[in-house]
Amino acid sequence: MQRTENSVGGIMPDRPSTAPNSGNTPEELLASVTALRRRTRAVRNAYWLPLLLFALLTAVAAPLYVESVEPIALRVGQDNPPLTGLGGDFLERSATLGWYWLAALIGGYLLSLWWYRWHGVRVGVQTPARPYVIAGIVGTLVGLVLPIVLRHLLLNSATAISNGTSWATTPLLGVSDRGMLPHLVIAVGLLVLARLERSRGLTIVAAAYTAAVVLVNVYFQTANFQPGDLNRHSFMLAALLPAPILLVGGGIALLNTIRGRREQ
Repeated sequence: MQRTENSVGGIMPDRPSTAPNSGNTPEELLASVTALRRRTRAVRNAYWLPLLLFALLTAVAAPLYVESVEPIALRVGQDNPPLTGLGGDFLERSATLGWYWLAALIGGYLLSLWWYRWHGVRVGVQTPARPYVIAGIVGTLVGLVLPIVLRHLLLNSATAISNGTSWATTPLLGVSDRGMLPHLVIAVGLLVLARLERSRGLTIVAAAYTAAVVLVNVYFQTANFQPGDLNRHSFMLAALLPAPILLVGGGIALLNTIRGRREQ
C-alpha cells in the first residue's frame, strides 16, 4: 500500500477516494443520473393492471346497458335506492347497474392499492398509489350524491337558481341518467394516477379515455333524438366505446413491462 506524508510530516496510508471520477464530465454525470431515474421509473410503473382491470369491469357491465325492448326517447325516472345512483335513471336495469358499479369501483380501487403495494415490495420501489385510490373512492361517493343534488337544483330550487345553473346541471344530469358517471370516476382516477406515475404513456391513455367519455356524452346531449332513433343496444355501445382505449393502453404497458424484464 502506498503511503503519503501528512501535514505534520508523518506518514499515513492512502484512503480510497469518494470523489467523483475525474474522467466523467458534468454532461456524462447528468446523463447517467437521468438514465438511472428513467430505469427506476420504468421498474416502478405498474399501471397496466388498473387499465386492464377497469376495461374488464366495463365489459362485464355491458349486458346491463342492453334494453329488453326498443328504448323510448325519454323514459320516466325510476324510484331507485340512493346507493344505486351510479346506474343512471333512464336505463331499464339502472338499479342493478348501480349496485354493480358501486361494488366494482370500490373493489377495483382497493385491488389497485393492493397491487401497487405488492409490486413495490417485489421490485423495491413503489408508486404512492394512495392518492389515486382516495380520488377513486371519493369520486364514487360523489357519483352517488351528485344526481340527488342536480335534480334538486334543476327541479326544486328557485327559478333564478334553476335557470342560472341549468348550463351545468342539465348536461351532468344527462351523464348520470345514462349511467356514464362511473366512466368519469375512472377517468379522474387515471388522471391522478398518471400524475403519480409520471408516465407519458399513461397520461396519453388517461387523456384519450377522458376525451372519449366526454365526446360520447356530448353527442347524446346535443343530438335531437326522435322516437325510434335509439335501439336497445344504444346505451351499451355508448358505455363500451371508451373501454378499448383502456384495453389497448393496458396491453401495450404490459408488453413493455415484459420486454423490460427480459432485457434486464
